[in-house]
Amino acid sequence: MIVFLHPINPEKRKLQQISENLLEGKVYIFPTDTVYALVADSQSKIGVEKLYELKNIPKNQPLSLLCPNISVASNYIEYLPNEAFRLMKKLTPGPFTFIIRANKHLPRVSFSNQKEKQIGIRIPDAIYLQELMKIHPNPLTSTSVFANDEFIIEVESLEEIYGSRIEAIIDGGIVDVELSTILDVTGDELIVQREGKGSELL
Repeated sequence: MIVFLHPINPEKRKLQQISENLLEGKVYIFPTDTVYALVADSQSKIGVEKLYELKNIPKNQPLSLLCPNISVASNYIEYLPNEAFRLMKKLTPGPFTFIIRANKHLPRVSFSNQKEKQIGIRIPDAIYLQELMKIHPNPLTSTSVFANDEFIIEVESLEEIYGSRIEAIIDGGIVDVELSTILDVTGDELIVQREGKGSELL
């Protein structure tokens, strides 16, 4: 099923229904500021397990934690150098994944299989996700969508592949195939793990 939301003022009623469904373990596909992503509630065991099943990846492979802002993200960060904090403040929301050292408040459902307490946090500049996270009580767990080693950029193709296996796809039109820039801020020195969208801002 494809769901259409207003591109400037997404309907609160629809977002509330999506939020309730996520809490029940349902999975959606959302457009982000990079590619389309599978999204589940970070505290839902059913939803997170569904992400691994849909992506067909081992459960020790890391997923991303989506947060609406730095304030929420800070609840899960054990250590963040001042330089990294300033950079995060400058670059978010935006197409960046920050690898951070996580604290004990990390959602166990989403990250209990990680050997090291390091996770990727994203604060996406994507209106549908931002508006959803304003009303949803938990951060979201996500992973990019691809099939046959290729990213899927069209809603119709997503519907054909995933339509019967997820709750719905949020229509964001055709997206660019450009991944997020990954920044490792677990230590005192910033490390660029992957140059992607927005890397020219560094």
